[in-house]
Amino acid sequence: MRRSIFVMSMIGLVLALPLVIAAQDTPATTPDPSAQGVQTTVTFPAPTAIATVEPTAAAPASPIEPNALALLTDARADLDLLVIQNMGAERPVGWTGNGDITNIQLPILIRLDLELLAGQILGPDQRPAGWFGAVPSTAYAISRDIRHDLELLADQVNPPSVRPPGWKGSDPVIRCDRSVQTLVFVLERTAGYKLNIDPFSGDFCRLAELQATAYAEANLLPNRKAPTGGTVASANNNGAVQITSPYAVAFLDRFGRHPTGSIPVGEPITTVGRSYTQFSKMMLVRGNGFEVFIDFSASSVSVDQFAALPEVNNESTTTSCTASWCKSVP
Repeated sequence: MRRSIFVMSMIGLVLALPLVIAAQDTPATTPDPSAQGVQTTVTFPAPTAIATVEPTAAAPASPIEPNALALLTDARADLDLLVIQNMGAERPVGWTGNGDITNIQLPILIRLDLELLAGQILGPDQRPAGWFGAVPSTAYAISRDIRHDLELLADQVNPPSVRPPGWKGSDPVIRCDRSVQTLVFVLERTAGYKLNIDPFSGDFCRLAELQATAYAEANLLPNRKAPTGGTVASANNNGAVQITSPYAVAFLDRFGRHPTGSIPVGEPITTVGRSYTQFSKMMLVRGNGFEVFIDFSASSVSVDQFAALPEVNNESTTTSCTASWCKSVP
């Protein structure tokens, strides 16, 4: 048995030997570098540019104080509007057109242009009544005077209170003379005063002076001035204030929401104060059996006297009406 297995093993070995020899004689193959194969392209993303934010340029500093500068820049713009309105594309000889806020001479240059335009429109030696002109002073005072004269010049070439489109304007008090300006500004800054005059009134400055003066006398002076012949106080004293209209409706409030009858014509009244609400004509009066609000135009009180009355909020406003003409209020 063992002999048979040995014989079979030897026969298998002899049969496999040619295959081994053939494998040894076959040369090994290597890949052909020129042969085409599958190529893979790797794409890398382009580098992203980093955005840089440019710093915002700071506004140029001005050597002129802010309050004066605000007046000057608005005056420059309005002056340019006025010259365009009156001369088109032309300009007076010597015109600077300067609006450089970094130039310390800006107030003088704008004043120069204003005088040149006034001379061109009105004549070299002609100026409106009340013209301030060039007066050495602080930057603010010069700027204020420029606006005052600019408004005067605009009134010469436009109807009253009418201005070209885009007109900036300023505080209407600057249209008044220096004494009124000073009085109003001092009261506003030190005494809690608030001017309440229609800025479009043709008598704005005169009414402003009357109102501010009356406020100062009533609230600041230790000894009020004795009433003079033209004041409402003197009229109260001599009984000259009375109802003049048959439509003198009495109200228990200054807003006219609670009517309580009509005061008869000829009824004597004493003025107490007035409402400072804008455009209000309400006046607080008292008489025989009543203390009520009425429209001042229904009485003998003039516009000037009404404007000079103290603010009603500074007086007692406990209204009542028990006279025969009074009506109950629901």
